[in-house]
Amino acid sequence: MSAHTVYVLHIVGHADLGVHPSDPTVAADLLKRLARPLVDDTRNGEILLLRTPAQTTGDTAPLAAALTALRADPDTAAVAVHLVLVSTAMVAPIATAIRDALRHRPDLYGRHLAAATVAEAASLAEADIAAAVTRILRTRAEPGPDTDHPATDRTAKRRADRAYVVWGSGATQAALGALDAVIDAGLPWSLIRIGPTVAPRHAIYDPTDALPIDPVVPLLRRWRYHDLLRDLADTGQLTLTAAQQRIIDAEADHYGQAHTAPTADRMRALMAAALLRGDGSSGFAVRAYILRRYQELRASDDSPIDLIDWAQRRTGPRIATLGEMLRIVRNERQDPTVLAAKNAPSGRWLGSTIAKQLNEMGKASAHELAPPQPAMLAALRRHLAEHDTPPVDTDPHPAPPGFGPLPLVPADTVCYLTILGHPPRDGSPFIVEQVAAAAADPKRRDNLDPAVRTYLGVPAGHPVAVNAVILGTASGTYPHALDCADRLRTAGHTAVAAPITDVGVPTDDPAAFTEQAAAELLRQHLGPETGAVVLIPTGPKEHVLTLLAAAQRAAAVRGIPLFLRQLVTDNRDVPTAGTHRLPLRFGTDQAILTAAGHALDIAELDTAARLLGTLTVGQPLSARALGLSDALRCTTTRLRSWPVQIQQTATATEDLTIRMIAERIDVWASLPGVDTDTATAMRAIVGACASVENSLDNNQIKNGMRQRLLRPLFETRNRLPITHGDGPFDAGTLTDLIRQRSDGQQHTVSGLLTAMADAARDALGGRPGSGPRLVDLLAGLRADVQALRDDEHVRRANELARTVMSEG
Repeated sequence: MSAHTVYVLHIVGHADLGVHPSDPTVAADLLKRLARPLVDDTRNGEILLLRTPAQTTGDTAPLAAALTALRADPDTAAVAVHLVLVSTAMVAPIATAIRDALRHRPDLYGRHLAAATVAEAASLAEADIAAAVTRILRTRAEPGPDTDHPATDRTAKRRADRAYVVWGSGATQAALGALDAVIDAGLPWSLIRIGPTVAPRHAIYDPTDALPIDPVVPLLRRWRYHDLLRDLADTGQLTLTAAQQRIIDAEADHYGQAHTAPTADRMRALMAAALLRGDGSSGFAVRAYILRRYQELRASDDSPIDLIDWAQRRTGPRIATLGEMLRIVRNERQDPTVLAAKNAPSGRWLGSTIAKQLNEMGKASAHELAPPQPAMLAALRRHLAEHDTPPVDTDPHPAPPGFGPLPLVPADTVCYLTILGHPPRDGSPFIVEQVAAAAADPKRRDNLDPAVRTYLGVPAGHPVAVNAVILGTASGTYPHALDCADRLRTAGHTAVAAPITDVGVPTDDPAAFTEQAAAELLRQHLGPETGAVVLIPTGPKEHVLTLLAAAQRAAAVRGIPLFLRQLVTDNRDVPTAGTHRLPLRFGTDQAILTAAGHALDIAELDTAARLLGTLTVGQPLSARALGLSDALRCTTTRLRSWPVQIQQTATATEDLTIRMIAERIDVWASLPGVDTDTATAMRAIVGACASVENSLDNNQIKNGMRQRLLRPLFETRNRLPITHGDGPFDAGTLTDLIRQRSDGQQHTVSGLLTAMADAARDALGGRPGSGPRLVDLLAGLRADVQALRDDEHVRRANELARTVMSEG
C-alpha cells in the first residue's frame, strides 16, 4: 500500500459555481439557494455539479474533473481521500457550501471522500495560503515512509500520506502557496491538471525526468568547480559519458594548471572564477596574472627590455611587491630604452588603469581577505570581455547538453518570463512592467528578488540587468504583449514579445503550446547572457504549468536557477513579493548544496554564503558562513555578524584580533585537500598569511610576524607561482620549498600551518574560554550543509521509488 490517506488540495473559486468572478449577482443567488434548508440533496447536487442554466463557465465541476483523474490513478484505489478546500474570505461561502454538501453526500463528485476540511487563509498572499494549509497538514498528515525499507525497494509497503494539488481552477498564487506548504511538509505530491477545454489527468510534475544531464553538472561548471566534478565522477557519485568525461577532465586540468604551470590563458580561467565567485580569496592570483599577461604581450611586441626585470633589479636582492615595481616603471621618464619599452603594448599594459585596479584587488585579497569591490569586478569584467571570443568549432559533433562553451565573463542578466493575462481592470501596469520599473529604480531595486541578486553576485546599490520575454495568446493577449515589450524597450530594458496558441488547441495540433513548443521558444529567446530565470506565473493556468516545466528543464541544462515569483504580498506590493520553493526542489537544491559544500571545503566562505542564500532552507546557513568569513578575516567593523560563540568569550579587543591568529591559521590547515591538491595548498598558504596580517593593525608587529615568528610561512608564500615565484610548480616542488623554508622541520602544508599556529599560540596566547574554535564552527557548518544535501538525495530517491512502484 502506497499511502493510508490522500490529501486533495483544491483551490476554491467561482468556477466551482460555474460562474465568472465578474458576475457576483449570479454567484450570490446560487449561494443563497445552497444555503436553504435541505429537503433532499438533488437541488444542491445540480448546482455543485454545474447543471443549472445560470452556470455557463463549464459543464463539469472542477472537483468532479479532479476526482475523475484521481480515480484513474491505481495508487489511490484503496485509500481514504481527504479533501482540503483552500479558500480566502472572498470565496469562503463557496467552500462552506461544498463542505456542507459533502457531509450529506460524500460521493457527490464521483469519489467517496472520507473528510472535507476548509483551510481559510487570511489573504491571497502565498505565505498566508501556505500557513492555512500547513495548519491542517501538520496535525493530520504523515509525511515519512517506513524507514525500514530502502528507497529503491519496489516491494516495500509505504505508509506515507500523499498530496494531490488541483491545478487549473482557482487563483494560481493560491495553488502555488498550497504547493509551498506541501513541499515544506515533506509529503510526496503530484498535480491533477484540469481545465475548461482539456481532459482531466493526473500529472507527476518532475521536469528533471529524462533530463540529458544531471543538473549538478552544468551548475558546477558555471561556478568553475571542475575539480569537484571530476572527483564526483571518479568516486562514482556522478555518471558521465565518455564525451562528457573528456570535457570535465580537460577543464579541470586547465583550471588546476593555472596554479602549477601558470600562463596568461590558464590564469584567465582563474580570473573568470574570481569574477563569478567574488570571494575574499578570489584575488589571490590576480597580481600574478598581471605579470603573465605582460609576458604574453611582450612575446609578440618589440619591447627592447623586460620592464619587470629592470624594476626588480632597481630594488636590490629583496622581493619587491608588484605595486612597487609598477610604480618604479611608471615614474621612469628619462631612460630612452625604458621609455621605448613602456610605449610597447606590453608596457602600456603595465601602465594601464586596469592593471592598477587588478593590483589593488589582488593586494586586498592576499593581505586582507577582502572580497573584490564592485569597481574592481567591473574592471575585470571589461578586461575579460576583450578575450571572451567564441571558440572555433572544428568538432563536427555538437557538445553534449549542458557542456557548451564556458564564457570568460559569466552571465549576469536575469530573464523575467511571463504569459500575459488580460490587462488589470484598475488600469495598473502588468506585473512584469512593475518588476522592470523596480529594477531600474535606485530606491527600490535592492529589495527586488534578493535571492536572485544574491545568486548573481550583484552588489547592493548596483542594477541587475533585466531581459523580459513576454508571451501572449495568439487571438487574445498577444497585442498586449507587443505593447508591453515596446514600453519596456522605451524605458531602456531588453524585451521581446512572442505569440503562443490559445487555450484549448488540441495537443496534436502542430501549433499547440506543448512543452516541446515552450522549449523551442525558450531556446530562441534565452541568450548566453542569462544567469537566472524568474517566471511570473500569470496568464492561462494550462499554459503556465507548461512553461514552468520547460523553463525548469532549460535552466537545469544551462546550470542556472529558475525562480518562481510570488504574485502578491500582504500589502499587494508586487516588487517585494518573494519566490516559491517549487522549482528548487528538482535537482537545483542538491546541486547548489553540493557547490556550497565544496566552497566551504576550500574556505571560499563568501561564495558559500551566496550559494546558500539562494535557498530558503539555506538562509540560516548563509548567515553562519558570512559570520565565519568575517571572523576569519578579522572584520571587527562587522563584529555582530561573528559567531555568537566567539562574541561571548571575548573580553578585550585583543581576544578577537591577535589572540585568534592561531585558530585562524588552524582553519586553513584543516581544509580537506590541503595536502593532496596543490591549488588548495597554495590558497591555504596565502589565506593563512592574509588572516594573520589582517588581525594586526601595527605594521611593526606585522613585520615581526613575517620576518621572525612566522617567517617559514611567509617565505613559502612569497615563492609560490601565484605570488612572486615562477612555475612550473608541482606537489614535489612545494614539499621541497616547505622543507627548505622551515629548516627541514616540515614537509607538508598542514604540518607547516599547524606549526605556525602553535608558534602563534605560544607567543600570543589564545581566545579565552573552552568553547568551539573557528575550525570547529566551520566543521559544524560543513556537516549541516552535507546533512541538507543528504536529505535532498534521500527525498529524490524516495520520490523516484514511489514513481517506480506506482508504475509497476
